[in-house]
Amino acid sequence: MAGIAGYFGQAHAPQALQGMVRKLAHRGRDGEAFYNANPVFMGLRDKAVPASLQPIYSHDDSIVVLFIGEISNYAALRDDLTRKGMHFRADGVPELILHLYEAYGLNMTAHLRGRFVFAVHDALKDFVFIARDRLGQEPLYFTTTQSGDFVFASEIKAILEHPSVQAVPDMRSVDAYLTMGYSPTPGSFFKGIRKLPAGHRVIWNPGLHVMIEPYWQWETYAQPDATLKTDADYMARFETLLQDAAAHSVQGLRQAGVRLNGSAEDTLVAAELKRQSAPVTESFSVGFDDGDAALLPGRDIAHKLGLRHHEIICTPPDMEKLPELIWANDEPVAHSSVLTSYLLMQHAAVHVDGVVSGGAAENFLAGSVQQEIYLNTTRGKGVSAWIFRNALGIMPLSWLQKQYDNGGKLGEQCRDRLIGFLSEIGRPAPLMHKYSFLMPGFTAREKNRFYGDALSPFMETFIDAQRDPEGWSGAIGSLVAVQKDHGLQDNVLMPLDKASALTSLPLRLPFADHTMAEFLIGLPDHLRFSQGRGKVLLRRQLKKVMPDAPEITHKAAALPMFKFMSTRLMREMIETCLSEPSVKKRGLFKPEGIRALIQQSREGDILCLHQVFTLMMLELWFRIYVDREKGWISR
Repeated sequence: MAGIAGYFGQAHAPQALQGMVRKLAHRGRDGEAFYNANPVFMGLRDKAVPASLQPIYSHDDSIVVLFIGEISNYAALRDDLTRKGMHFRADGVPELILHLYEAYGLNMTAHLRGRFVFAVHDALKDFVFIARDRLGQEPLYFTTTQSGDFVFASEIKAILEHPSVQAVPDMRSVDAYLTMGYSPTPGSFFKGIRKLPAGHRVIWNPGLHVMIEPYWQWETYAQPDATLKTDADYMARFETLLQDAAAHSVQGLRQAGVRLNGSAEDTLVAAELKRQSAPVTESFSVGFDDGDAALLPGRDIAHKLGLRHHEIICTPPDMEKLPELIWANDEPVAHSSVLTSYLLMQHAAVHVDGVVSGGAAENFLAGSVQQEIYLNTTRGKGVSAWIFRNALGIMPLSWLQKQYDNGGKLGEQCRDRLIGFLSEIGRPAPLMHKYSFLMPGFTAREKNRFYGDALSPFMETFIDAQRDPEGWSGAIGSLVAVQKDHGLQDNVLMPLDKASALTSLPLRLPFADHTMAEFLIGLPDHLRFSQGRGKVLLRRQLKKVMPDAPEITHKAAALPMFKFMSTRLMREMIETCLSEPSVKKRGLFKPEGIRALIQQSREGDILCLHQVFTLMMLELWFRIYVDREKGWISR
């Protein structure tokens, strides 16, 4: 694990750069390195590589590199560069990056496989070149100050240490979060601070010219591979890619563990690693203290694979960690997996030196709850959607509960939301407008009831700006395109990275390997979604290698929100954050609307519970980052 930070422009006291880099100490506890060459100031924290190896200089000192991340094809690239006459002084990735730049210039990223952020200062050409990996596994944020300084870092908290940067909330991002449950790229919760999109690079020069451009794009791979003619061809290619990505995922690990939450993707990755006799001996899953439903699949699979299995029980008192996790994530994240991911990584760090997970697969393969509901409903357009909408209005809630594999009680609020969604299906609205009805946040109609004067001008500014993606065919292809801009990198990869960084434990994701991603992006629709379910390709392959493998349901995997939100701890936290005086002081919402929502949530409606959780996380973020209120975190 590592973190990078720096700025280009006006020189500040040395403490400025030191403060930025040391704010990333949790990402690299073993050492730090600095590079000062006015007007370029950079540094890093690194766990795996001695700081003495960075920065790395060219033979004439004209090119300097700082690197964080993991390159899984390091050995092959080093051999290739050695054959080209490059001389390596040491064994390390930073020098590899240096020689790749010398050999290929800005096109060097085409040769890299892995997760990375690096900065190259070329003094002779008088510019700095920064790149982020293709899928966005390694985060990077940036801003430009009023004086023209370009400031960047792996985490926003480091950028805020720069003397010219202030923590000012961005209300457009707040509104987007209240719809999506996360802050979508390219914006952030901090005014003026943006995310460098995945697969992009920055080129900066002292003339204060900043150019941001993509070097890799999903659209390139949006169409099925013409060389693959049959389903058997696709299955064979997938099997080869999985073997390769799994093998790359354990490189450099002495003892690896696997996440086994009972999903098809976790099971498939674990089975492949065991087939390869990879150094994997431990497995981990998270359950809840309300029974074994969430634990049984992982337990059974671990037994079949001969793994030493660890079960982590998430209990209501663990919710006290939420403020610390908001600090770690820089922004609020409105889904409970931010907690369960952290608990798993924290426990695993005691036993292994890295965890491999099937995370990111469902984003390519239409496997999430929202994606499955959307596709099952939109594929029944017209009369069937009209019939279902009208049935929703008259059928008892117990019937509705049976229709959806969901982790909680579906109440009147859920019924109204689904009716609203079905009403939108036949209208000529952008996909994101329709899809937002299935997110656990707030629709425009609901925002009208809650938003106060300060937030109302920003209502739906994110959703209204969305356009249907071009070059993607059908509803399934369009849902994949939604993952391209923000769904995958902001809602999945970013929180996983922050949990990994906070525990100083590497997390490897074979389905986020770009060679695998390029294949999955162009997969034919019927291999993503069929007969009402997503992840078709995964399940076919899993049936081949483990025919009797159990699979967890969405309901069993979900945190029991009503039980957790009803505890004294959470009631007190909700009262502190969302009491009438607190709501009035913040000025974003109507107190009477929040009061009514909290009351509805106490009846157990899963949507209301998620909305209260979303609002509480937002208020905690304000208190930690904007108000700088003491007592919430230990740092």
